[in-house]
Amino acid sequence: MKRRRAARVLESKSLREGSGVEWGAAQVNVRAAKDQLSNLLELASRGSEIVITSDGQPKVRLMPLRTERQPFRMDWEWLGTQPVSPAPGLSEAVRAGRDSRG
Repeated sequence: MKRRRAARVLESKSLREGSGVEWGAAQVNVRAAKDQLSNLLELASRGSEIVITSDGQPKVRLMPLRTERQPFRMDWEWLGTQPVSPAPGLSEAVRAGRDSRG
């Protein structure tokens, strides 16, 4: 439901493409952006780029926030402090399984 309503905002608020901004970025004037800010934020979070204009001039671009993933880091010092217990052999595991069945 929200997705359809947000799409209608882009269609209904006299959004234009082009005119000095990257191709494919929807434009909306500042008054329409104030009225529909929640919907525009939802569209931007889903990957759309929206340019807010004032007096016909592009002023601000809403776009999705790209967060960079942190690489996995191993704390070797902490790992070295952990106790090491030997794993049971396969025959011991089978024997334990048989004994538990009765």
